[in-house]
Amino acid sequence: MALGSINTSGITVGSDGKLSVSGFSSGIDWKSLIDAQIAAKRAPAVTLENNIKTNNTLATAYGDLKTKVQAVTTALDALRGAPGSTTNVFNAKTASGTTAALDTAPSGFVPSSVDSLVLTSISNTAQAATHTFTIEQLAQAHQIRTGSFSSTTTALSGLGATAGTFSINGQNIVVSASSTLLDLKSAINNSGAGVTATIVSADAATNYLVLTSNTTGEDNAMTLGGDGATLDSLGLTTGSGTVIANELKPAKNAIIDVDGIPGIERQTNQISDVIDGVTLSLLKGEPNTEITLKIEPDLNTIKTAVGNFVTAYNDLRTFYTDQRTASDRNGDGTVDPNEVGPLAYDSMMREVMGKLGDIMATSVDSAADGYQSLSQIGVVVQQDYSLAIDDSIIDSKLLTNVDQVKKLFTFSSSVSDSRVTVLGRTADTANGTYYLNVAGTDVDGNITDANLQTSAGAGSGGASDGSVTLAGKSLIANDTTAANGLQLFFSGGASLGSVDDIAVTVTRGVADQFYDYFNSVTTATTGRIDTLVTNLQSQNTDYQNRVDTIDARLETTRSTLEAKFTAMETALAKLQSVQSTVQGFIDAGNKSSN
Repeated sequence: MALGSINTSGITVGSDGKLSVSGFSSGIDWKSLIDAQIAAKRAPAVTLENNIKTNNTLATAYGDLKTKVQAVTTALDALRGAPGSTTNVFNAKTASGTTAALDTAPSGFVPSSVDSLVLTSISNTAQAATHTFTIEQLAQAHQIRTGSFSSTTTALSGLGATAGTFSINGQNIVVSASSTLLDLKSAINNSGAGVTATIVSADAATNYLVLTSNTTGEDNAMTLGGDGATLDSLGLTTGSGTVIANELKPAKNAIIDVDGIPGIERQTNQISDVIDGVTLSLLKGEPNTEITLKIEPDLNTIKTAVGNFVTAYNDLRTFYTDQRTASDRNGDGTVDPNEVGPLAYDSMMREVMGKLGDIMATSVDSAADGYQSLSQIGVVVQQDYSLAIDDSIIDSKLLTNVDQVKKLFTFSSSVSDSRVTVLGRTADTANGTYYLNVAGTDVDGNITDANLQTSAGAGSGGASDGSVTLAGKSLIANDTTAANGLQLFFSGGASLGSVDDIAVTVTRGVADQFYDYFNSVTTATTGRIDTLVTNLQSQNTDYQNRVDTIDARLETTRSTLEAKFTAMETALAKLQSVQSTVQGFIDAGNKSSN
């Protein structure tokens, strides 16, 4: 066979490193035949690989969906006002202040601005209220000085000071025969006495060491002790260390009058324990000025939170619309009606969108007229079903009755007996008024028996009927009642008799009603979306294992077929060699006959 007739596309190198040529002897392209046979048998693996790609695409889409739903969840969480929540925007407060001259102020007195007298910091625990106060005096740090010294680098003993040891606030300071004013400054600053020493020079030959307490207030006045002769020689004291010689500023407490309560004293100008949830940073004392501080709900924060919900709602709807809309998703330049997103017909997607729509359709009947639905407070549905905020409406609602706006969104409760506290609820707790009947308490104040009813008088005496589970002073409503999951705390005290018909009213606003569902969808690992993704990943692992099994089996099949064809080629080559030899003998015989 001529070299030019070899099919070079059929050249292969086996796993053993040996070269084989498809059809070298037979002229049959058996490599192509094997490839075609393997490809046909590998069709199930291709199907599995396509399934893996589909699942990966779906998992990515679920991740995008989770991000969108998480934004809705976060927005609802800020608005739902769950018991103990730190993100409840309705607890956010803002403060404004004004100043006015007291009636006792001198004629013509002009009060300073609020910002020049005090700075305020308001936490969520502050109550909406108006307070008045006067800053009688600022807290002040104690400050004293030494006598004058002509040099900061000459030994103090050469300038009239006596070597020795004295103390500041119980910390010993050593003045040696070679100590300079600079050395004394460093010794004091490094002593841990809570005092800062600074050199103040009137001129080159007039130098003082000024000592300032690091903390304000009368309790933090400096105390000097030790060698009185040394203290006197430094000019810090007189009378052998008994009397401070040069006091520049006495230690003072801050003094404020709040809401008619005079003479409230604190060691510092940062006062956070007088008005609950309010920190006052006093800047200047001005006894003739009354400051009025008005603490109100932060309406801008509430409106922003509503806006965040609207944005999250619209983003999720846009995502859903995109999934349902045909577009050129495969990049071939055409749009097929079936070229929709992977979640276009997904049941999880449809369920989420159904719940999203329910938010706008839900009303809170216990709220006041005009505050019972989102549309009534200015969150309106547009023609394309997206949401928008009507600023004029929502601003008016917030300014007129922010408490009713709060009721529309949040979880709220009220009780007819102050000994009962609502601790929380579950997703199953329904709106309504429930009546708690307590049989009594033991010597430790723990509830001995109780029941929870939907009508007054139904459970008088507090006998157990399975409606609640007791845990000391706490109880949780069971699923035999619509209050299922409602958590209550009863602080009736020890050895109490029966108490009947304590009314507990629960109102679950829109945000509170829907938060649990959306949170269950997006919870990490155990949430419904993550569970779907985990299942897809498990499927892909199984699919890939099956693909690997098929490929391993087909590789064995390929090796077997290649071995058989190679054996055939070898046999043919030998036969062709014998044929050539025989033909040579024949040709030689014919020549000799001629």
